[in-house]
Amino acid sequence: MEKTKSRDFRTYLQGKLLQKCRSNPNYSLRSFARTLNISPSALSGMLNGKRPITERMKLRLGSAMGLETSEISKFKKALSTSKDYHQISIDTFAVMSDWYHYAILELTKVEGFQSTTEYVSKKIGITKSEANFAVERLLRLGFLTDQDRKWTDVTPNDGSVTNIDRGISSIGSKKLQRQILEKSIEALEHVPLEKRNHTSMTMVINSKKIEEAKEAIREFRRKFCAEFELDSNPDQVYNLHIGFYPVTKE
Repeated sequence: MEKTKSRDFRTYLQGKLLQKCRSNPNYSLRSFARTLNISPSALSGMLNGKRPITERMKLRLGSAMGLETSEISKFKKALSTSKDYHQISIDTFAVMSDWYHYAILELTKVEGFQSTTEYVSKKIGITKSEANFAVERLLRLGFLTDQDRKWTDVTPNDGSVTNIDRGISSIGSKKLQRQILEKSIEALEHVPLEKRNHTSMTMVINSKKIEEAKEAIREFRRKFCAEFELDSNPDQVYNLHIGFYPVTKE
């Protein structure tokens, strides 16, 4: 029996669709709607938060996905007083835990950028459904603006968007770093050497200076970004990952 880990049924639906799209690139929202015996437009509205999911509809869709009534009843009901904060928390967690949200924000600065999910999907290699949900999420959070059909990155950098539980933040951060490591391994195997750099070094260090080392890495990242991101003709989005960890045991 499948565990209903998501707190909110709409997020659960989104997750199921993305899971199917990742395992089968030809799978689409229309395919999902057909499985659930519902119109694609109605399903799209629910997934995008433009159409409410009633308790009756939740039961119908949950049953179509093979969930027991007891499992369906565990999904959290959104309270009107906390709906906005709850949605921001869900959205923020998704942004901080999936690499492609950051890639989309950076992609808007590339020359020739097109404000369409088709372009985003092809350019960074994600499914169209992933691109759709990610862009809508970034717009809802105010990380992207859409003026005259042009998306612009307006990401706040003061950390004031929302307060999210530190434990949840840690889970999101771990998921994100795991994905970045996987992308790094993928690049190691498939990207030509002249377009990437995978290097490392092993050293001895006084463990009492770990915080100083972390700060030095942060400062390096800031300087690196300031020097290269401000170039007037960006044409690619890159990930910079620095691994700094002990290989000896306590």
